[in-house]
Amino acid sequence: MKNKIKKMLVILMVLVAISPLFAQGSSEKEKSNSDEQTTLTFWSWLPTTIQWDDMVEAFEKENPEIKINYTRTEQSDYFEKLQVAMASGTGPDIFGLSTGALVNRYATFAEPMDTLADQYIPGWKDIISSSAVSECISNNNIQVGMPMLVAGMDYMLYNQTLMNECGIDEVPTTNEEMVDAANKIRAKGYMPVAMGAADDWQNVDWFVNVSNQFEPNAVYQAQEGKRSFTDQCFIDTANAWASLFTNGVFQDGALGVVTYPDARDQYFFDRKSVFFATGSWHVGVTSVSNTELEGTAIKENNDVIGMTAFPQMGPNEFRATTGVDLMLGVNKDCENKEAAAKFIEFMSMGAGQQIWVDLLQGSPVANTIVYNGKVDGQLQQQSIDELNNYNSNAIGSRKLKYPELEKAIVVAMQNIAAGADAKSELEVVEKVSKSIER
Repeated sequence: MKNKIKKMLVILMVLVAISPLFAQGSSEKEKSNSDEQTTLTFWSWLPTTIQWDDMVEAFEKENPEIKINYTRTEQSDYFEKLQVAMASGTGPDIFGLSTGALVNRYATFAEPMDTLADQYIPGWKDIISSSAVSECISNNNIQVGMPMLVAGMDYMLYNQTLMNECGIDEVPTTNEEMVDAANKIRAKGYMPVAMGAADDWQNVDWFVNVSNQFEPNAVYQAQEGKRSFTDQCFIDTANAWASLFTNGVFQDGALGVVTYPDARDQYFFDRKSVFFATGSWHVGVTSVSNTELEGTAIKENNDVIGMTAFPQMGPNEFRATTGVDLMLGVNKDCENKEAAAKFIEFMSMGAGQQIWVDLLQGSPVANTIVYNGKVDGQLQQQSIDELNNYNSNAIGSRKLKYPELEKAIVVAMQNIAAGADAKSELEVVEKVSKSIER
């Protein structure tokens, strides 16, 4: 009996001794579970790969419990890829969008951003530009995404070093001056303006911007069905576009070239063109320390780069058209919307926004963010000031509301550039416009 009692006491002592180990094991398991990372997938064309390296490092340092898997695709291919993925239910947790027609197209796939932000981003409405937010709202009043950056069109980068070599003393400000400059440039063996005319967005941006030079605000009236796209101001716009091809202002084969990376890398960065048609988001390359220039011919030659408005094409002065260049949406099927909201906050009003603004990718949407970057290019401050002035006095939006209307304009612009009759092509645009239920 005594032996039995002794054995029971020994067993009891052993259990008491090892019980903390079980408790510790349970604690470690709970700690391990709490330390598990949430992984979010993110697709977009922005940020660039170089920009992303700094952004993801800063975000994951602030939020070690969240990992972001970013897939970057050039804008020319991105939207087709996104459309297929979203339609099949395999889309990313967070996705980049441009404003305009795409807001309505993706409204059914997105978590209402205002509801999400109200829950997880306190005070956001006091910080994020309300006008920028308004561009992210669909026709059925859903805020599809959070604005990230504001940008303007139509601008061009210019290589002052190559201009001097070609005997061009001043940057062209009119169509006539540009044609004269183009002749001098071609005589020296260079291409004048690198243009990604294969891009839908370039065609729409150019049409909207330049039509305002032939009759201010007519294009916004036409998109609402209050004007005809066969009116003379639009015919003049289309013919002005065609002249840039026939007069040799754009590089040869421009209709088959996308802006990124081809027009940028193969022409402007490679010193094969003197000018590059793009938006205000690209003013950063006026800085000699901009990392995007590393390994390029213009960097190796220490070329001086500036940025200004595309030459005036119509009788009225150039005025910028602006808009949200990028917004980020959250997939309604995202399983961790709180983590997604933390990333949205970081990119729109946190360190991610600051990184973008300091790289001159665009103007901030957050009133708490100001430019803190380096000014080291000869024409950098001049270019920044000029573009900021244009953008702050913009005539209207870069984008149109209806995807079918934008697509019709793209087809018409490309056909006109290839030699089709402007009025006939615009009659097709007007037919599409009349079919839209507004």
